[in-house]
Amino acid sequence: MIKSLKLASYNWRVLLKSIFYQAALLALVIALGVLIFGSFVDDLMRIINDNQISEFLYNSVNSIFAGEFNSEVFANDLSELIANVQASLESLWDEVVLSYLAICGIFILYRLLVSITDVTVDCQLDEFMTSNASRPFSWYFFKKQGKTWKFALMQMAFALPLDVMIACGSVGLFLMCLPAFGWWSIIPVTVVALTLYAMRLTLFAFCLPATACEEDLSARKAFRHGLSVIFTRFWHVFWKTVILVCLMAAISLVSILYVSNAILSAVLSTVPNFVLFFYLKCINIVEYFRADNRPFFYKRVDVEGTERYNRKLRRKSKGNKA
Repeated sequence: MIKSLKLASYNWRVLLKSIFYQAALLALVIALGVLIFGSFVDDLMRIINDNQISEFLYNSVNSIFAGEFNSEVFANDLSELIANVQASLESLWDEVVLSYLAICGIFILYRLLVSITDVTVDCQLDEFMTSNASRPFSWYFFKKQGKTWKFALMQMAFALPLDVMIACGSVGLFLMCLPAFGWWSIIPVTVVALTLYAMRLTLFAFCLPATACEEDLSARKAFRHGLSVIFTRFWHVFWKTVILVCLMAAISLVSILYVSNAILSAVLSTVPNFVLFFYLKCINIVEYFRADNRPFFYKRVDVEGTERYNRKLRRKSKGNKA
């Protein structure tokens, strides 16, 4: 992980450009959602406040950590809360259905667009690792648009159904275990959910590096190549992915539960995770190079003949003349 961390630190400019794009896209999607669902969001927030949903979630989590969780009381309170919310939503039901469909569409669009810089980022990492050089971010961004969109579509087509299955399966497992094991159910369910999500990330870990590094392969063939190569380094990637996924979950949980300001909570739950996802990209491409037995740079060195080396020589010659 040390080499991956050094690779990420030496490419901090790529990180900042990627975060800027992702943050701008997220802000745009939120603004679009508020514009489309403005009145509905107001009604929904009123229902949330009237039924004290935030207080219910906060008290439930606190009781779990304090060891005072009572499954029977939780089940009764949850049933009452669901009944009250359903009664409140009856007058808005038609609007709820349309909004649900629109939210699904916006979420799918966001998942597609948020991957637009992935190929660009890995292309810059690949160039740094192979030649210790780097071309402008925008150069790769526009040059790789064809592969970018094909990769984004394939990733969403394969990964999104698995994410939905993991989320639904985890909720179902929790509800099944709740009557028998009480609040202890949340511990194994969380472990299972995070492990499955880490396995999903690991399964597709080499698809992006293969798409960026294999110039002679189409996006579809590179995606398949990544799926086939990952099994040679699966466990090496998996345990590192588990650590980062647990960090992401912890950061998101703390920022949502213990930061009252909505804007600050959104920033704290997204920006650190963007940084961790960039670090995960560095881990994946380093492991991909190792799987192919390729030599690589993970930090800046003075390579004779590169533009950086020549600029350094020119600065030295000017300094000697002065």
